[in-house]
Amino acid sequence: MRPVLPTDEQIQKRVQQILRRGSLNVGGNAPMDRLMLMFTRSCELRCSYCFVDLDEEDDGEVFAGQYRGLLPRGELGRETLSQAIDLLMTSSKPRLGLQTFGGEPTRCFDRVLEMIELSLEHPRRQGRPVEFLVTTNGLSLSAERIAALQRPGVVVELSLDGDQRGNRFRRPLVLPADEAWAATEAAVERLKGSGLRWFMNATLPPAAAGELGATWAWARARAVPALQINYGTGMAWTRAQVETWLLGLQAMLAEHRADPRGMELLNWANDADPVPLCGDIIVDVDGTVLQVGGLFHERRFPQLREPYLRGQVGELAGFEGLRFTLQGLWERTRQVLGPREWEIFAGNVALGAAVDLVVQVARRSGSARLQPPLTPSA
Repeated sequence: MRPVLPTDEQIQKRVQQILRRGSLNVGGNAPMDRLMLMFTRSCELRCSYCFVDLDEEDDGEVFAGQYRGLLPRGELGRETLSQAIDLLMTSSKPRLGLQTFGGEPTRCFDRVLEMIELSLEHPRRQGRPVEFLVTTNGLSLSAERIAALQRPGVVVELSLDGDQRGNRFRRPLVLPADEAWAATEAAVERLKGSGLRWFMNATLPPAAAGELGATWAWARARAVPALQINYGTGMAWTRAQVETWLLGLQAMLAEHRADPRGMELLNWANDADPVPLCGDIIVDVDGTVLQVGGLFHERRFPQLREPYLRGQVGELAGFEGLRFTLQGLWERTRQVLGPREWEIFAGNVALGAAVDLVVQVARRSGSARLQPPLTPSA
């Protein structure tokens, strides 16, 4: 049977439902409060879909950020880290989470370990479980570092876009390409034998819209235990690219359900917010606290930094009520972006809603093929 995609009307209806519903993962009714931490603006990669303003001080103008001097440079200090953890611990939720971000967080590996120690020993934790999501490109993930991460609640999110060709074209490297790929493959093998909880997180921009199946197949062939595939944001998607992505998602879900071979496909649990409207809060290297989109898209949509600002980490009273609602973020974004930028942003949100619809129907039907009429739940 020929696959059926959600219509524009159905997608826009789903966008409005998501805005009214709010975040399922970190919203008011979620069981967890999570805080992201910007550990550094240094990174070995310059991914085509990354719009964080990165900077390598030692390399002069070669990797100078477009907004040098306007944004904080450097690394997250110990005092700022401690204040960020204090802020999270004011949450009343039964579970807590901290996620590393950058740049490449393992370039500040000792500070990552400090984050774990300070959190587990914090007097206001009161026995609550804390999940530490360590996001990394894996290039410096040695056996010793993997062993040091063997702590309660630690999960490694390995940012990797599939095979060597995909990474070479979408993730330019400071290291020579062959050397970097060898380091990546070594990290995968070390993680597989470590007993540490980890998953592979792949991001495909519009030009790679047709590569979902190949990325899934590569991960399964490498015995990756769990996989999440995301669409690139801050970029314009044509209708053809959107359709290619959604058809690829349908096919991937169907093939995985028929033959999972022990790999968890996290796309099945698609309760995440549409990526541009992520409800998470992040602490920048200088202690500035923002809704995360104000940092993720700072080179693409620099206008978002001010309306997404929440204050300075050491001056905030507590974590409760710190987030804007998804509806609030939507309105703040619409007020500051120009027509073309808004078209891109809103299109990215619509793609997230369309992905949600495809997964919902696949869950209900037991198949990855959509059957009309499509009636998403409220």
